[in-house]
Amino acid sequence: MLINGKTAVMGLFGDPVSHTLSPAMFNAAFRARGLNCCYLPFLVRRDALPAAVRAIAALGLKGVNVTAPHKEAVVPYLDDLAAEASLLQAVNTIKNEEGRLTGYNTDSDGFFYLLQKATGEASPLVARILLLGAGGAAGAVALALARAGAGSLIIANRTPARAEELAALLTQNGIFKPGKVETVELEQASLLRKVDAADLLVNALSTDPAAAGLLPRRVSWGCKRAVDLRYGTGRSPFSRWAGDNGMQAVDGLDMLLGQGARAFAIFTGEAPPLEVMQGALTGA
Repeated sequence: MLINGKTAVMGLFGDPVSHTLSPAMFNAAFRARGLNCCYLPFLVRRDALPAAVRAIAALGLKGVNVTAPHKEAVVPYLDDLAAEASLLQAVNTIKNEEGRLTGYNTDSDGFFYLLQKATGEASPLVARILLLGAGGAAGAVALALARAGAGSLIIANRTPARAEELAALLTQNGIFKPGKVETVELEQASLLRKVDAADLLVNALSTDPAAAGLLPRRVSWGCKRAVDLRYGTGRSPFSRWAGDNGMQAVDGLDMLLGQGARAFAIFTGEAPPLEVMQGALTGA
């Protein structure tokens, strides 16, 4: 890549960032489109987040993606929020327009793309979902599931109050109909019946629930597909648990691609080269 005085810089704020595949994906896309841009990972500690956000405008960065643990914490430091970011109060993409910072949440687009790839259908339909987690990523997943026509959603979280907050957000804003969202405790006894009744199990926790001993075991379940939003973990305990229990295991790599493609369009105003981006992720 040719770096010069006109190169537009974008990047990723998070902690950690050493595992990220985003630079490979975005830089390959910039090359494919012939854009004088580069994408870098920035390790941003929690206490340095306010200064890092101010630096976007100060250094003239064109935009940044935001990953854990900053997706919710970054919201107060932005000038504007797009609709989904405002609803979820969580941001994973920031665009800088002449010093004004607008936050977006492209995770919903990313998960919908993952569903399309996993099901092989342009308009995927999943009726009953068990969602593990209630943070910003879980909220984005819920929006994508509603877009896919999901009929009911069960939210299991370590902090029940957080699950109740997400359930209320979804019903009060008309994302799901009243009575179609329920919450349960994140422990084996509560999950035993719920897993069997679900069509899709989604892990939106930052940790592995199988490794923590939270998931019950059986040879066969009614649920036949399990998605882990994490990626790059190889055969994780969650993936092994899903396979051992008769489910198709899907990781979050296609979600990374889907949300990255939407972020690319936000940053550049151009259509993302999906095949190039997917090839870069696979190679990385």
